[in-house]
Amino acid sequence: MIVFDGNRKLYKGNTHLHTTLSDGRKSPEEARAIYKENGYDFLAISDHRKVTTETMMDGDLLSVQSIEFDYNLVGQVVHIVGFGVKSDVAEGLLPQMSPQRAVNAIKKAGGVAILAHPAWSLNTPEVITGLRGLDAVEIYNTVSGMPFNGDRADSSAIIDVAFCQGNLLNLVAADDAHFYIGDECKSYIMVAAEEKTEEAIKKAIIAGDFYATQGPKFERIEFDGSMVKVWCSPVKYISFPSDLPWAQNRTKQGENLTYAEFTLNPNLPHKFIRVMLVDESGKRAWSNPIDLTK
Repeated sequence: MIVFDGNRKLYKGNTHLHTTLSDGRKSPEEARAIYKENGYDFLAISDHRKVTTETMMDGDLLSVQSIEFDYNLVGQVVHIVGFGVKSDVAEGLLPQMSPQRAVNAIKKAGGVAILAHPAWSLNTPEVITGLRGLDAVEIYNTVSGMPFNGDRADSSAIIDVAFCQGNLLNLVAADDAHFYIGDECKSYIMVAAEEKTEEAIKKAIIAGDFYATQGPKFERIEFDGSMVKVWCSPVKYISFPSDLPWAQNRTKQGENLTYAEFTLNPNLPHKFIRVMLVDESGKRAWSNPIDLTK
């Protein structure tokens, strides 16, 4: 089975950022110009609790109208990005309501529901798995790391714990840019959409036909029921995280690795496996999880 085929037209995009219309430091026009100059194909302006910009083409850049809902729970917060929603998605939704109401509203408005920065938010696995209807979760959020915040940009550990309890989600990397002093144009997704339109990109994200990255590229991922095979751009590490805390030879190391494979132990009850790349400079890429329970 081909899990991902990178030999197609891929669109580079950021699904989460803010502008001066909420708590960002750049205007929508300035933000679009920055991402356009850095080779992005699409962009979501996801200001807090309101849709501030309409879907539009700015030259070759598709700007998708989006939103971020935020909620305060005991000991944690819950932030949910709605990518590609209708303008009235926030009507009737108040901060004291349940985060599930936001997910429901995003889906009703035709959007993609993405749980933002669960490590930064101190989300528990129970909260993550309890949210029904999510399409994806941010495995990496640039602004949640140093020097902009504490060292909670990478949510891999908490996501794996949540995945062990079920409800696998697609994995997104996003900037969540606020300051535009190095928190922009760092973490993104590469989407195999049929065309550069809002609907085509949303369809591909929901289907998991993309990967998240800071630079390394997945060329191809295959799975035959027992072995995962990965072809990629030259990297230092190719790792195969899963729901099991132990496994020999889980990470392959070398200079300019472009291929690795991992065979599942048939005597161990796997639930999921995913792939992570790390290049010589420390930049990472993440595949979506493969469900091993089906």
